[in-house]
Amino acid sequence: MKQLEIENQLRDVVSRLIAQVELATSQGRTDINLALEDAFIPILKSVFNLPHLINLNRKRKNYPGIDLGDDHDRVAFQITSTVTLDKVKGTLEQFMERQYFNTFDEVFVMMLVKKQASYSQTSVNSVLDERFAFNVKKHVIDLGDVLGMVTGLRLAAQERVLADFKQILGDVDAYLSFNEENVEAPATLTSNLQEIELPTDVYIGELSIDEKVVTARAKKELGYRGRARSTKAIVKMALLLEGMDTDSWVFHDGRLFSFRDPDTSGLSSILDEGTIETLSAGDLIDSGQIDNINIMKQLLFAETHERLSSCNVKLHPKDRFFYFCSNSEEPTTRYESWVGKKTATRRVYEVKYQKKDPSKVAHHKHFSFELSFVDISGTWFAQIRPSWYFSYNGHTRSNWHDDLLSQQKRLELNASVRNMVRFTAFYLANLPDEASVGLDFRSLIVFSNDDDEPNEDEAELFEDTEEETAA
Repeated sequence: MKQLEIENQLRDVVSRLIAQVELATSQGRTDINLALEDAFIPILKSVFNLPHLINLNRKRKNYPGIDLGDDHDRVAFQITSTVTLDKVKGTLEQFMERQYFNTFDEVFVMMLVKKQASYSQTSVNSVLDERFAFNVKKHVIDLGDVLGMVTGLRLAAQERVLADFKQILGDVDAYLSFNEENVEAPATLTSNLQEIELPTDVYIGELSIDEKVVTARAKKELGYRGRARSTKAIVKMALLLEGMDTDSWVFHDGRLFSFRDPDTSGLSSILDEGTIETLSAGDLIDSGQIDNINIMKQLLFAETHERLSSCNVKLHPKDRFFYFCSNSEEPTTRYESWVGKKTATRRVYEVKYQKKDPSKVAHHKHFSFELSFVDISGTWFAQIRPSWYFSYNGHTRSNWHDDLLSQQKRLELNASVRNMVRFTAFYLANLPDEASVGLDFRSLIVFSNDDDEPNEDEAELFEDTEEETAA
């Protein structure tokens, strides 16, 4: 069942991604492939088994003819949203002219939209010679072909690729929203992109813990049962043993990364003090390494998770979305105040009771939202995707979650969804920051026609619905 669920989700996400790229290219935004070069590296690493695949443009700006390459396994990729035969031939002409065949044995032309039904092998052969071979049936691929390769992977790998595809889809949505130009007047469009200010510093240190000792202590002191499945779990237990219940860190390649000073936050207790260093956040981003960009995104998520946890907004451990939980003051309903054009309140948590037997709980309804982080033209944004979560005990997903969510979605108008985004942005912008690491959620990106502001009736669309106004 889970295998089928993952495959269905993969097909859905890939089809939506193709549709969005087609929309972008139809609007003349053919540079979308440049925005997605890095994003496809983890997927292509998995399906082609290329652990050393990198963005060649990071080595040399505008690397002519090809975009990604693994010079260890000698495979290269051109990422494009153009599907013509001329594009394929142009890529190969560059490949032959610059003698890339000395470094790569194969090159794939990967198209972000549906490729043509066929390509002329004879025409392609006219730009090649005996030094290099290219088979149009094998080496011209699109996202449908990639999807077919993904279904041949193990379930765990498919789940990772699904998460990567979802991230790419979010990046494309952000790209389209950020570059929106065709807004008819009079109109004011609030996107789901919230500009953020990055912390100044990133602290890095090598771990100094013994996994066996940590596991033994955790079993004795924390009542831990079982066997830790990852180093990340060991790190979490080591911190708990030192009295620190914190998630504001990222583990990668034997090192711990955090926006928080290890000395003042207590993270230094599990680090080799001689290896602790401070790096500028800008230097990490500008390094050109895809791993460092991903570390920055994970750090932003981890720091946000830490701050939301203190506000009783939990992270779903599997699906990685945030959801509001009950407060001790009022265990059955939770409201949060916010300011749009006026002060209002929103119900973010509620216990729903059975109609036939009002003494019994039917389910718990939680306001929820997904967050991802994206760099667009040197400016960082949080992308907000609001939704609802239905649990049977305040945390665990209800068996009726999907049906309840579908019913909820049918009741929501565009204005309601827009208000959900605006509320989430306001909430994030007003989170407590006791550590003062410098992560600042600012305002949402708004596209408007300066010559024609919305009138009072139109402005009313931005106010909360009757259910959400002050109680």
